[in-house]
Amino acid sequence: RAIPEWRESYIGYKRFKRLLKRLPTAQSSGSFSPTASLSLREPSELEAPLLSGPYAEVEALFFAALDDDLRRVNEVSVAETESIETSVVLATGGEALLSQEEVAALYCRLAKLRSFMSLNATAVKKILKKFDKNMAGTGREPQLPSVMKRLEAEPFSVCRRRADGMAVELERAMPPDKVPRLRQLAQDALKRAGGGRESRPNALPLALSLAAGLVVALAPLEAFEQADRPEAQRCLGVLVATVGLWLSEAVPFFATALLVPVLAVASGAVPPKLVHKTGELEQAPDIAKRVLNSMFNAVILLVLSSLVAARVVARCQLELRLAAALQERLRNKPP
Repeated sequence: RAIPEWRESYIGYKRFKRLLKRLPTAQSSGSFSPTASLSLREPSELEAPLLSGPYAEVEALFFAALDDDLRRVNEVSVAETESIETSVVLATGGEALLSQEEVAALYCRLAKLRSFMSLNATAVKKILKKFDKNMAGTGREPQLPSVMKRLEAEPFSVCRRRADGMAVELERAMPPDKVPRLRQLAQDALKRAGGGRESRPNALPLALSLAAGLVVALAPLEAFEQADRPEAQRCLGVLVATVGLWLSEAVPFFATALLVPVLAVASGAVPPKLVHKTGELEQAPDIAKRVLNSMFNAVILLVLSSLVAARVVARCQLELRLAAALQERLRNKPP
């Protein structure tokens, strides 16, 4: 997961993949002339369809972009490593000028930096494997060994080794029984920074929220008993449970929203209506259908389907692929 503040400094992995996808048609007779002003990192150029051209020119563009991305990675890595190193000296010195809370915060900051450098190193290795695979039939020597050897001398690789050493020093500066907690804090910080969430619900807040709603729904409250409106009290219980789930974030927000109609029907918060055809009260399946129909109809389905279709087109870059195919087929001879 990308760290938000360094998002623009990561290796442009997807851009390289799109460039390599043009290699099978790169031996066509058409010319390929990337302009000097083209920047692979500019937002306006990120979605532009790539043209075909000779392998040599595609290779030159590939490694020029790789050099540019590595420069960005090096700048962030060096600046952040030097800043953290100064604080580590204060934390691990003889006088221990930083508190345990400050050491934990520094360790989390260091974990983000290590994740940034590790992810970029992995991206370079993976994209070079794809490059060598696409170049296999051209007689070109594999580039992965030589480039990985070069990466070992890059500033961000040096910083990566320094960061590993600083992590060990910070762990030694903490009491041994606090080290597992320190590592857990670092993992949580990475999940929050990358927008990730736990893969399973937080059981305790989930149980407490549902229990609070159940207590409110079933407790003998005089105001509701006098009005003879048990459905209103149960509805209040659903509201309490929902607010508790939202505040505690025991489950993702979308899951909490989907639970509302389920809780409303299961708790009896929705009063049954009289069915005119049979003269009987609605059963639970009929109540559930009525609740869901009030939240979802054909118009909402049409809007959501349109949004999904637009997202699929953008995600797969279908419009760009179609434009590139037409451009390659028609070239300078429009109909």
